[in-house]
Amino acid sequence: MKFLTRRATFLLVVLAVAGLVLVYPPLRLLSWLWPELGPAWGTALLLFAVPFGVRLLHERTNQAWSRALTAVIMTWLGICFLLLCLMLPAELSNLFGLTNSKTLGQTVLALAVLLTVYGIYNARRLHVKVVDLNAPAACRGRRLVQISDVHIGSRQPGILRPIVESINALQPDYALITGDLIDMHGISEADLSPLADIEAPTLFCIGNHERYVDLEAICERLRRLGVEVLRNASTQRNDFQFIGIDDAERKDQVARELKNLHPADASYRVLLYHRPDGAPDAAAWGADLMLTGHTHRGQIFPFNFLVSRVFPELYQMYQHPDMKLYVSPGTGTWGPVLRLGSKCEITLFRLL
Repeated sequence: MKFLTRRATFLLVVLAVAGLVLVYPPLRLLSWLWPELGPAWGTALLLFAVPFGVRLLHERTNQAWSRALTAVIMTWLGICFLLLCLMLPAELSNLFGLTNSKTLGQTVLALAVLLTVYGIYNARRLHVKVVDLNAPAACRGRRLVQISDVHIGSRQPGILRPIVESINALQPDYALITGDLIDMHGISEADLSPLADIEAPTLFCIGNHERYVDLEAICERLRRLGVEVLRNASTQRNDFQFIGIDDAERKDQVARELKNLHPADASYRVLLYHRPDGAPDAAAWGADLMLTGHTHRGQIFPFNFLVSRVFPELYQMYQHPDMKLYVSPGTGTWGPVLRLGSKCEITLFRLL
C-alpha cells in the first residue's frame, strides 16, 4: 500500500509540473494577447496531451522520424520553460498594474522568440576550449581531446560529422569520450559511423544514458568502429594510463572500482568517469587528471543553480590534491535542443 501511495504521489507531482510548464505559460500568454478568445480548454488539453502522446509513439515505433518528432516536442518543452520563467516577473508586473496585459504579452512573446532563436542557434554551435596542463617531461607536447554528452537520439546522428571534423582539426594524440554518447534505443552502427574517421586512438566510458538503453549492443557497435570501450578497466598507451569507470548512481562507485585496478608505471594517468563524483578517491589512487561530464552546466539557465546543488563541481577545472578534475558542459544537448548560459564544448588539453 505504501508503495502504491508513493507511486500515485509521484505521478500526481509529475502531472502537476507538466501542467504548469506545458499549459499555463502558452495559455496565459494567449489570454494577454487575445483576451476576447475566452477560456481555451481544447487548446489546454492538446498542450498537455500531445507531448505525452509523441513520447509514447516513439517508444512504440523507435524510428528515425519519431526520434526527430520527439526532439521537436522536447524543444517545445524547453520553450515553455523559458515562457514560465518570463511569466513570473510579468505576473508581478500585472498584479501591481505596472503595465497593461496586451503590452505584457507582446513583451513576453518578443523575449521568448529572441531567447528561443538564440538558444537553438547556440545548441548547434561547437566551441573548442583549450586547457593547458603541467605534465611530466615524457608527456609534454601531447594533446588530448574530450567530448561528452553528445546524446545521439535526443540529437540527430548528423551532429557527429562536424564533431569528428573538429576533433581531427585539433590533431590530438588521443580522443576521449566520457559517456552519454547515446541516449535512445536502436542507434545503429551506420548512425555512429563518423566515429571511425577519428584519426586518433579513441577511448570511451559509459554514461548513465547508455545504461538506460541497449548498453551491450552500444559497446559492441563502438568496438567495431575502432573505439576502445573501457568498462572498469585500464589500458596503457605509451606514457599514459587511461582508466574508464562505469557510471553508477552510488557516490562510492569510483572508490569501489579502483580497488580492483592498479596504477601502472605510466607518466600520466587519466581517469574517465561520466559524472563528477569520487574525485578525492581518484586523487588518492594516483590519477593525475579526471575527466567527467553529466552536468551540462545546467544547459538552460537557471537550471545551473539546481544542478549545482547536486553537483557542486558543475563546470571547468577543479584542483584536488595532486590531481585536476575537469567537468565538461557537454558537446550536445539532452531533451530540448536549446542552450542558454552554457555552450556545446569540445575540450583540448595541451600538456606543457
